[in-house]
Amino acid sequence: MLPSKGAITILGLLLLSLSARAGTYLSLEDETYDLLQRLEAEGVIESGLLSTRPLSYKEVLRLISEAESNAKGKGPFIQEIIKSLKEKFKNEDTSVGYIKPLDTLYIRFIYSNSRTQLLNYNMEGDSYKKGLNERVGFILRSDLGWFSFYANPELRHSEKDNKIVFRKIYGVFNLSGWELTVGKDSQWWGPGYHGAILLTNNAEPFTMIRITNSEPVILPWKLRYLGPFRFTFFVTKLEKERTVPEPYLWGMRFNFKPHPYVEVGLSRTALLGGRGRPEDLKTWWKSFIGKGEHEIGSGAGDQRAGGDIKITLPLKIQPIQLYAETAGENSAGLVPVKLAYLVGLYLPRILSFENLSFRLEYATTYVSERNRHKACYTAYTYKGKIIGHHLGTDSDDFFFELSYTMPGRGRISLSYDIERHNLSEPVKEEKKELAIQTDVRLTKDLYLRGSYGYAKIKDRTENIVSGTIYFKF
Repeated sequence: MLPSKGAITILGLLLLSLSARAGTYLSLEDETYDLLQRLEAEGVIESGLLSTRPLSYKEVLRLISEAESNAKGKGPFIQEIIKSLKEKFKNEDTSVGYIKPLDTLYIRFIYSNSRTQLLNYNMEGDSYKKGLNERVGFILRSDLGWFSFYANPELRHSEKDNKIVFRKIYGVFNLSGWELTVGKDSQWWGPGYHGAILLTNNAEPFTMIRITNSEPVILPWKLRYLGPFRFTFFVTKLEKERTVPEPYLWGMRFNFKPHPYVEVGLSRTALLGGRGRPEDLKTWWKSFIGKGEHEIGSGAGDQRAGGDIKITLPLKIQPIQLYAETAGENSAGLVPVKLAYLVGLYLPRILSFENLSFRLEYATTYVSERNRHKACYTAYTYKGKIIGHHLGTDSDDFFFELSYTMPGRGRISLSYDIERHNLSEPVKEEKKELAIQTDVRLTKDLYLRGSYGYAKIKDRTENIVSGTIYFKF
């Protein structure tokens, strides 16, 4: 179970929640998530629920403080990671309000030799053109006590195409310890790194209403044995340009840690209603309890459910994290069928080589030729992009990554990916992808991210070179 000091800390957070402040959330692409997982895999973070993202800035600060407390006796490499995180978030004082009209400024360049979009996934719905593409944006953040605000406008330029968009824009209200988010933001549900089955940032962020306890709590009575607990619920309305225009999409997730080294997640999402279909309370209730998916004239259709688990083995010689996720459609009631799977292995270091990390991940949405898997991705899209794992239906994916971390200075990663599509069909498709990415901190407030990717599928190939300069103010 959770150590007594951890339980006391989180119970304290629960008791103080009535006076808690609303806070904004850390973007999913931030490298902080990799460093927090490294600390978790080494056994330094024990109460974090890292499989439900984004994390609030308040929760990130709490996890850094916990890591610092638990890292006594650890080697200099772990100490350097914690030091770099403390330096990065040293100005995030959650006890006082602030307005940062220019928190971050960035300039991104993407060059592609193709229009095929083979390497375009987990990019929050952004699509690039053949040739040079530029993105210029900034982030505004504010904390006004019971209300916080986040905005990320961006200018997108490519040949014959110029537009200004809001990648994200939302407000957060604190309601007695619960946080109500209204606006546009990304989410990621599950322990997967390369993808997750039900919810990722592959599609454009939803404009939604979301309620969650952004910091984990200990539940009362016998439910305390679940350990640190987090609940998330959201609802959004999808776009007009689809077979059934403007359906609702809702989802909920329970995430808890019954042991410091075991994290569990249970998730549900469902599409319902839409133009010409019922959207009354009876329809919502059927959707909520997993009924009515195949009833003629019912709007409570296209339901999904799944679970995931992550196990941490912080062994002195070789720490290991193992994780798995499964989800399918609810055509048989509350028990999902036609399951998709994801499994992964993460080595935060390789024996005594502390700078090196290795990850292996496999996902499949293929069941059999007789029972083809259409569960997770038929119509499960938003503005043309899959809401869950980017590989799509009737496919599988092998992903490998080797990375080299330099605490406080950056990270270099080399990855190789094999995607196979149309596994139930006589003619199959295979995509092979090689990518290298570097994150280098040039100064305290300036860092550079560069990447190169090469992908090939049949007679189509794609090369992408991208670079992003971030200025932190």
